[in-house]
Amino acid sequence: MGDIKHQPPRLALKFFRWYCRPDRLEELEGDLLEFYHLRLKHGGSPRSANIHFWWNVIRFYKPYAKSKTKIDPFMVSLFKSYFKLTIRHSWKNRGPVAINVVGLGLALSMCVFVYMMYAYNLEFDSFYKNTDDIYRVHAITLHNGEEKRNEFSPTALDDKLRNDISGINQTCSYFTRSITVKKGKDFFSERAGIVSADFAEMFEIPLRYGSFAQFGNQPIVYLTEALALKYFGKNEALGEKLMLYLSDDNKLEVIVGGVFEKIPLNSSFRFEILVSQHNYFRALNIDPNDWSNGRFVGHYLKLSSIQKEHITAEINRHILVQNEKHKELKIKRFELVRFQDPMPEDLIIGASYVNARVSAAALIIFSTLALMVFLIACFNLANTSMALIARRLKEIGIRKTLGSGSRRILIQFLFEMGIVSFLAFIIAVSTANLTSVAIMSQFGVSFLLQDIDLTGIILFISGFLLFTTMVAGLLPALYAWKFQPVAIMRKSVKLKGVSWLNKALTVAQYGLSIAVLVAGITFSQNADFLDELDLGYQDERIYDIPLENEYFVPIKREIDQLPGVVTAGAANHLGNFGRYAERVSLQIDTMFHEVRYYAVRPKYLDLMEVQIASGRTFLEGNGKAEQNTILVSQSFADQFFKDQEAINQEVKINGERKTIVGITIDIIDDVVKAAQLMPTVIALSKENENRHLVVKVSHGDMKQIEDKLKIIWSKYIDQPYTGFLQKDFALGTAGQDTKALHKIFLTLAILSGFLSIVGIFSLAKLNVTKRIKEISIRKVLGASLKELLLTINSSFIIILLVAMVVGSALGYLISNAVLDSIYKYHVSASLLTSLLSGLFIIVLALIMISSVAFVPAHSNPVNGLSNE
Repeated sequence: MGDIKHQPPRLALKFFRWYCRPDRLEELEGDLLEFYHLRLKHGGSPRSANIHFWWNVIRFYKPYAKSKTKIDPFMVSLFKSYFKLTIRHSWKNRGPVAINVVGLGLALSMCVFVYMMYAYNLEFDSFYKNTDDIYRVHAITLHNGEEKRNEFSPTALDDKLRNDISGINQTCSYFTRSITVKKGKDFFSERAGIVSADFAEMFEIPLRYGSFAQFGNQPIVYLTEALALKYFGKNEALGEKLMLYLSDDNKLEVIVGGVFEKIPLNSSFRFEILVSQHNYFRALNIDPNDWSNGRFVGHYLKLSSIQKEHITAEINRHILVQNEKHKELKIKRFELVRFQDPMPEDLIIGASYVNARVSAAALIIFSTLALMVFLIACFNLANTSMALIARRLKEIGIRKTLGSGSRRILIQFLFEMGIVSFLAFIIAVSTANLTSVAIMSQFGVSFLLQDIDLTGIILFISGFLLFTTMVAGLLPALYAWKFQPVAIMRKSVKLKGVSWLNKALTVAQYGLSIAVLVAGITFSQNADFLDELDLGYQDERIYDIPLENEYFVPIKREIDQLPGVVTAGAANHLGNFGRYAERVSLQIDTMFHEVRYYAVRPKYLDLMEVQIASGRTFLEGNGKAEQNTILVSQSFADQFFKDQEAINQEVKINGERKTIVGITIDIIDDVVKAAQLMPTVIALSKENENRHLVVKVSHGDMKQIEDKLKIIWSKYIDQPYTGFLQKDFALGTAGQDTKALHKIFLTLAILSGFLSIVGIFSLAKLNVTKRIKEISIRKVLGASLKELLLTINSSFIIILLVAMVVGSALGYLISNAVLDSIYKYHVSASLLTSLLSGLFIIVLALIMISSVAFVPAHSNPVNGLSNE
């Protein structure tokens, strides 16, 4: 019947036989094969014949060929029975089942949150369309001989990109500032995106209403949807007037030109209000084309990939003029990086106005936590299910005797676990946003389920549900499957206490619970450690009040009259990631370096209790002579005068000759892993340079004094009070993150501990149930309550002690690893604390076990001996 060397595709043939009616199978299959071999006989290629065979198989999928699918009444009845048994059994044991459902749901909710964090990064910038040909300009700078990647470049480069370099189709620029916005009589601090006029067009950011027609020409701003709602409620914001306070002396009245559609959080460009760079620089009287203005922005170019190398070379031609104007900041080269590419690993926090992705350390920490809590919930579910099997042995035996095979018993238990998993799924989806808000709000942001692709989240949750059903359900199902009906009915099945599988699950469950608790306690200790960390200056009971110089003297005079208050002035200020520190050019011989620079008044160092390691501090009343002296930090002396005495050495700061008269201990402004002690110079400021009034409160109620500070402020300044406690911002976001992680770890420790206690309660109940007669006999023979409790607890003591050792060691190792991956300065996890934490959980577990045994130990032994 043709060429037998070639046969039709097997998969296609199997598919046809699967759907074809049995009474038409032989006839239609013969036709398919005949057509196939005829095509080969007439010179058709095997590949062509295979394609046409598939096409014919698909065409034959018609009513006259399809087998009619009939619903098997027996299977329907069987699954109805499964469902009824599940509901009946769950209701009978509603306490343990409800706890398992809630525990698994909350654990799965934590897993969903972790997926949201991964999705945050995976979908980062997916909001912006048509960005395949957009590139970011990165500046690689040299800092004391080390390369540093920055996602910004000089403002003066903008004109060159637009007018001097060919091959660039479009360019725009972006940077952010925190500005004060006045609406009516109210003041607000907002994050402003300062952009070139073509920014919104290049990234195709949609407006809910309004137009970009006059953006850049007129003083027009654009608001996010959330900010428009905050300022104007449900009223349209278009055409409304706002006042922007751009600096101490510069204001800009603007009109709202439109409101954006919702911009997701996982976006490079995060702002509440969009302001034109042209209007911003003009209001501040800044020339953006001046290479010496010290301003940097993020530049974004649209170009063809074949032009990338040429344009990069052209941009690098402007490095010389930049470096001539900034001797302390040396740019080594510029690079172009595709907008869609992942963030380069060497781009660190603070070196970009954008790219605020979730850090790898945070992903690892939360993934580990979520996995541990999820496994605890799964182990608890499996343990509880296996414990409850003891109550269903007769049911299993009778069903097997009546012909229900082991396979159906297995399906029954998997079905029950599937119902539990489905209920947990509902809780997980319902609480995922609450979990995200509870955790993300600790870091000052919000990211919800609706902000990511729901397809991915559905597939993720479905996969976890399948995993939970198979892992947590398969163990008890296989446990019930192995029982033989004859052995069950003859009562030869012995469930003595706890099986080896229960023991292994309990060790794993309690070990993980103890590890999470140890981590929570260690992070709590670390928060206290950082709170007490010696930063090189005093940060307790100190207020920092940023002030315009014209108000400095009268406000200082009034505050000095308050009891228990001492004040001093500074041009910039210590702490908060060096927020107020300048960067200046240090010249030693012919070499230039960038160093951190603080300008302060004479009393400031005493007020802040800056510690002097050697030499002296500034002398009051010494006139111009003291203006030529400086103090430097220990890291400054170690780096630049390693093999010689730094005191009395002369250096040049921004071209002015200064003499080192003292060395302070290092000033710590960051505690993250990548933190470096930056060489620091402290000099005397002039009277008209004061920008910060530092208020130290030696005694009295801080809240009352702050209220008085606000009253004095309001007499002179028509802006919101901007003073703050130095302690709150001494370590910036690192200190806040530590407190947040401490709360998160302790919350999860409580959840996992609760699940473990519930799990041991179920096992204890199984143990006591199977030993009722033994307890009764021992009681008749004169055993005391203490002896009975010891006998019952003995089977658990070894299990829990092993769990304590495993969990304590695991918690100790995890805590140290996590802290070391995040912080440069941190407390070390204590092995003793780990063991005590484990002991605490074990004591709670033993109390729970004893409470279960207390009732049968006190009951009438006759009831126990007659119990079947």
